[in-house]
Amino acid sequence: MTTDGDARPALSSQGHQILDQAFDAGSLYALRAAVAAHASDAGLSPGRTDDLVIAVHELAANAVRHGAGHGRLRIRRSDQALLCEISDDGAPPPASAPEETPQETPQKTETPGAAQWRTEPGHGLALVRQVADQTSLRSGPSGTLATISFGLAPSGPPFRLDHRDLDHCAVLAVTGPLDLATASQLTQAIDRLLAETPALKLVLDLEGLAGWDSAGLAALITAQQRVSARPPARMVLAGLPDHLEKHLRQARLADRFTLAASSAAAAGELSSSEP
Repeated sequence: MTTDGDARPALSSQGHQILDQAFDAGSLYALRAAVAAHASDAGLSPGRTDDLVIAVHELAANAVRHGAGHGRLRIRRSDQALLCEISDDGAPPPASAPEETPQETPQKTETPGAAQWRTEPGHGLALVRQVADQTSLRSGPSGTLATISFGLAPSGPPFRLDHRDLDHCAVLAVTGPLDLATASQLTQAIDRLLAETPALKLVLDLEGLAGWDSAGLAALITAQQRVSARPPARMVLAGLPDHLEKHLRQARLADRFTLAASSAAAAGELSSSEP
């Protein structure tokens, strides 16, 4: 995420516009409803549609509370993604300016007249980073501009879990989307493996993973927590596609996991850590 320069539209030449809507404190509900309808119509899965609604709401609420008090959402659709801009018109009058400074402003650039939106764990920009594929933020005299993208996943194989053994490790391969409809299957499969093998050495092979929504990402975090709570059990994520690894790092969640390039490398990592 960046915070620099002036806030200017960046999506004018990318795809075609499907929504252009102004908002203020009294119209956030209508904004959420419009985003949900257009995202679903564009082909986002139910889970990813919910994620987009959450992201847009958090950014719009930031604009209302910590920016000008109102703003505008524009969504454009390209072949690969939905591209969203949420902008305000600059700082509010002094009487309504926030008394506290943001907890975090990545690459902060002090610009007179630019209201800085807040970043708080579990809220606002921090939450947006976790659910959006790409996120950027720019502030300048004309206001603040947040840009987020949500990929439109091409049709692919259905969700499937395959279990095999490799070098005394259990390999659980995930194929297809890990989302609201499938996340519980992964959680249940890992719980069964932990019950059967308390000292589980698990390679979670994600090479065939098509994508995730917030429910799928939460399932991975939950799996890691449950394995870590059962030492000497360990889990390594293998073959995570580059764009998903980038998302994990952008969301500042990569350090919760051990990553390996392949199942063989993951099995080697687990074997080398044996006492």
